[in-house]
Amino acid sequence: MPAPSEGQRAPLSRQAIVEVAMRLAATDGIDGVTMRSVAAELGVTPMALYYYVQNKEELIALIAAEASAQEQALCLGDAGWEDALRRYLTSRWSKMRSYRGLGAHVISLPNLGTERETYMRGVRFFEEAGFPPRLARLAWPWALTYLHGRLSVDANLDREEARSMGIGDISASEHVEFGVDAVVAGLRSMLDGATANDTPPGSG
Repeated sequence: MPAPSEGQRAPLSRQAIVEVAMRLAATDGIDGVTMRSVAAELGVTPMALYYYVQNKEELIALIAAEASAQEQALCLGDAGWEDALRRYLTSRWSKMRSYRGLGAHVISLPNLGTERETYMRGVRFFEEAGFPPRLARLAWPWALTYLHGRLSVDANLDREEARSMGIGDISASEHVEFGVDAVVAGLRSMLDGATANDTPPGSG
């Protein structure tokens, strides 16, 4: 397809809509993303978008999916599952935080808006790390729930109130590092407990 000539509008597409929506989310937060605001950026009427996107809810879901696709994959490395999980959660926080309010939106969705295959990849990560199947299915959503809860706090943080509470000198990244370490330590403790319980009598 030939490129549009000067003064000619580029063809409207689902991808073009998502790209504009992500730019708006990065500058104005999720609340700034509406069918009207995206249409204005594209130079079309809001009704023109509905051929490609059903509504604002689907548009926000597409932003979340695109942000997730840009993240580093969660997979075991030579440094072990704890290091891999720390890096993944920190990276996801950094990416999602770029779109203010996205984490709070995702945490309000059933199963955090996670598709089955994405969910199962996370479960397999924990199983490959040695977690029993049931514990793996609990560990993965718990780790994500902490992260999106933290993102919700970040999105609504009042700096003046934080200072009045005596925590205004603690950065968002320090909160996340501490929280991720706490998640990893808790999961490590549960894994150790599960491993000990699975040890046959007399084998210690």
